[in-house]
Amino acid sequence: MLRTLLAGGLLMLPWAVVGAVVQERTPDVQGREELVLDEMTVTARHREEASQQVPVSLTVLDGAQLDEAGLHDLQAIQQRVTGLVVSGHDARYAGFGLRGFGATAYNDGLEGSVGTFVDGVYLARQGLAFSELLDIERIEVLRGPQGTLFGKNTSAGALNIVTRQPTFHPEASLEARFGEYGVRQYRGMLSGPLQNGVLAGRLSAFDSSADGWVENLAEGSRLGGRDGQGLRGQLLWTPNLDFSARLIADYARQHQPGYVLQANHYSTQTRSRAAFVGYPLPEADPFQREVRLDEPGRTRTLQNGLSLELNWDLDEAVRLTSITAYRDWDYRSLRDGDGTALLVAKSDTGLEHRQFSQELRLTGTAGASIDYVVGLYYLRQRLDREIGVDFGEDAAAWFVGDRLADLRQRYGINFTSPNQVPGLLLDGARQRFDGEQNGDSRALFGQLSWRPVERLELTGGLRYSRERKDGWISRSVDNLTSLNGLPPVFQAGGQLLRDISLGGEYYRRDAIEEDNFSGLLGASYRFNDAVLGYASWSRGYKAGGINFDVIGPYTAPTFESERATSFELGVKTRFWDERARLDLAVYQTDIDDYQALTYSPPATLFAPPLRDNLINVGKVRLRGIELDSAWRLHPRLDLRLGLAWSDARYRSFPNAPCPPASGQWTCDLGGDRLYNAPEWSATSGVDYWHPLRGGLETYGGVDYSFRTGYYGTLEGGEGSYQPSYGLTNLRLGLRRQDRGWEVEGWVQNLFDRRYITAVYSLLGAGDYGVLPGNPRMIGTTLRVRY
Repeated sequence: MLRTLLAGGLLMLPWAVVGAVVQERTPDVQGREELVLDEMTVTARHREEASQQVPVSLTVLDGAQLDEAGLHDLQAIQQRVTGLVVSGHDARYAGFGLRGFGATAYNDGLEGSVGTFVDGVYLARQGLAFSELLDIERIEVLRGPQGTLFGKNTSAGALNIVTRQPTFHPEASLEARFGEYGVRQYRGMLSGPLQNGVLAGRLSAFDSSADGWVENLAEGSRLGGRDGQGLRGQLLWTPNLDFSARLIADYARQHQPGYVLQANHYSTQTRSRAAFVGYPLPEADPFQREVRLDEPGRTRTLQNGLSLELNWDLDEAVRLTSITAYRDWDYRSLRDGDGTALLVAKSDTGLEHRQFSQELRLTGTAGASIDYVVGLYYLRQRLDREIGVDFGEDAAAWFVGDRLADLRQRYGINFTSPNQVPGLLLDGARQRFDGEQNGDSRALFGQLSWRPVERLELTGGLRYSRERKDGWISRSVDNLTSLNGLPPVFQAGGQLLRDISLGGEYYRRDAIEEDNFSGLLGASYRFNDAVLGYASWSRGYKAGGINFDVIGPYTAPTFESERATSFELGVKTRFWDERARLDLAVYQTDIDDYQALTYSPPATLFAPPLRDNLINVGKVRLRGIELDSAWRLHPRLDLRLGLAWSDARYRSFPNAPCPPASGQWTCDLGGDRLYNAPEWSATSGVDYWHPLRGGLETYGGVDYSFRTGYYGTLEGGEGSYQPSYGLTNLRLGLRRQDRGWEVEGWVQNLFDRRYITAVYSLLGAGDYGVLPGNPRMIGTTLRVRY
C-alpha cells in the first residue's frame, strides 16, 4: 500500500506542472539563469580559494546538493566520488580507500590510510565517521598524501568535512523523509544571533530509522533495521574583528537491531559440519535476504565530541589557529558467532575509544608572492576492548563434524552421529579476549608556496612525525564443565578438543616507537585565467602498530609503517565561456610495506584460521587517470561527470595468503590486483529546474554511479568477489523559493540492481558473509526553510 501511495505521489508531480504557465522570473530565479558555473570555494590549504586554484586532485561535494539527493552518510557519498571505496558492514569494520588504496580496517589496531577530518579534528578511528552526516557545508576529497597540511599524516588522501557555522541572521530548516521499508528521517536546524554582532548559535538534529528487510526463518522476525539520533550545538563568539571562537558539542547514537551478514559461500569444512549434525544450511544466496539465526545480533554505537577553535588575526597577513578537541566512541555488538540456528557460539564485543588532540597552526602571507602554513600537532588516544564468546550445547558436535577421520586415526575415537558427542565438552564454556592500546602522535609540519613570477607557483612542504604505541591483549577460558563420569577415551579426547578449540591462557604486551620525515614538492603554472597545470611529488606515511589480536606462528606481533611515494600531473580548466569545468589528473603511487590483513592457516587440528592478523605487503604500485567535470548546458540544466581508471597491483608479495579452496596456504600474488580496488569507477548526474506561475518552480535530477567488480578480501576466496554494478537514483519535486518550501518524490536504485557493499571472512576456512546493497526504494521528502 505504501509503495502504491508513494509511486502515485511521484507520478502526480509532472502532471501538476502540465497546467502551469511560465511567467516572469523572480530575481532569485534570474540569478540562477546565468550561463556560468558557480565557483567552488575550499579551505584545503587552510585559506579560502577557488577549487580550480588548488594544484591537487580534488573533488568538492556541496552540502546543499547532498541534502537534496538524500546522501547523508559516507557509504552513500561514494556514489558521487570516483575512486572512493567505503567498506564495512558496521562501524567497527569501517574502511575508506582512495585510488584502490586503504580500504581495510578489520583489525582494531589499524589506523586508516585515508584521514577523516571534521571541522579540523582528526577522527582516529574510521568508525567515528560511519554515522549520519548532519548540517554539512561541504566535503573536500583530497587524493594522494596530504601530511604537510593536516595534523595527522594521510598516506592515501583525506576527507575534509566542513559543517555549517552559526549565522548572525536568523535561519531555520525542517526536513521529513518517508520511504518504503519503514524509512523515516527527520532533520532540523536553527541558527541565529544570541547577541547582535558578537555571539551566534546553531542547533542541528536528526532522527533516522528504517525497518529490516532480512527475514529470520528461525523465528519469523525481520532483521537489518536501523535507528539513530544525533545532535550538534555550536556557539560562535566574535568580540572584535581580529578574534573568533567556535565551540562545538555533538552527540550521536546508532542502533542496528538484527544487523546481519548473509552467507555468500560455504566452505567444505562448514558443509561437512552441517552434514554431520544434520543441519540444513540455507542457500548461499544473499539476495534472497533470508537467514536462520538462534541469536539475532544487535549493534550499538555512541559518540560524543567537544571542540574549541580559536582564530587570532595577528595582523592583516597572519592568522594563528588553535583547535582543541576531545572525542569518545563506544561500540557494543552482540552476534551469532556461527551464523546458524544451532547453539554453537555467540559473541559480545565492547570497544571504548577516547582521544584528545591539540593543533596550533600559523597561516599567512609574506608580501604578494608567498603563502605559508606552519603547525604543531598532538594526539593522544586509548582503546579498550572486551570480547566474550559463549559456547552452547551444539558446539562440540559442530567442531568435530569435519574431523571424524582424524579422530579415528589419531585418537581411536569413532563418532558416527552427533548424539555420541557429549555436549558438555564445550557447553557453557566462555572465552574472554581483553586488551588495551594507547597511542601518542606528535608532529611538526609546514608548507610554503612561492610565486617568483605571476603565473608560476612553487610549493614545498615538510613534516616530522613521532609515533608511540603500547598495548596488551589476553585470552582466558572459564566456566568449563567437569569431564568426570565420561569414558576415559572421551575424557582424553574431550580435553584435547577443549585445548585446541578454546585455546589456553594467552597474554602479550608490545610497544613500538618510530619517527619519520615526509614531504611535498610541487609546481603549478597558470597558462591563462582559465587553465592551470601542475606537477607534484609527495611522500606519505602511516605509522606501524600492534597486531591487536591473538597471533599464530605465521604473523609477527607488530607491523611496520606504511610509506607512499606519489607522482602526479594534472590540469584544471574552465572553458566554453565559463560554462564548463574539467579537471584531469594522472598519477603513480609506490607503496612500501603496505598494511594488509592476512589469512593464516590454523595452528591446530580443530582451530579455525586466523583471519584478522596484519602483515606488511612488500611493494604495491597504483597507477591511474581521473577526470572530473561540470557543465552548464542551459540556464536551467547542469551536468556533472566523473571517471577514474585505477591499476592497483602488488609488485612484490611472495608470502600472500591463498584462496582457501586452493589447498595451500602461501601464494605469490606479485602482479595481481589489490582487493577493494575497482579498476573503473564513474559518477554522473543531471539537474534541471523550471519556473512556473505563482512563484513556483519544478525541479528534477537523475544520478548514476558505476564501478567494476573487485575482491573484498586479500586472499580472494570464492564468495568474496563483489561484481560490477551501476546505481540510478531519480528525484522530482516542486518548490516555492520565496516561501522556502518544497515537496519531492524520489526513487533510489531505480532499476532494483543487486549489489554487494561489504564482504567479511566468517568462521571456517572459506566461508564468506556479505552485506547486500539496498533494494529499490520509493519515497517522499518535505522541506521547509526560513
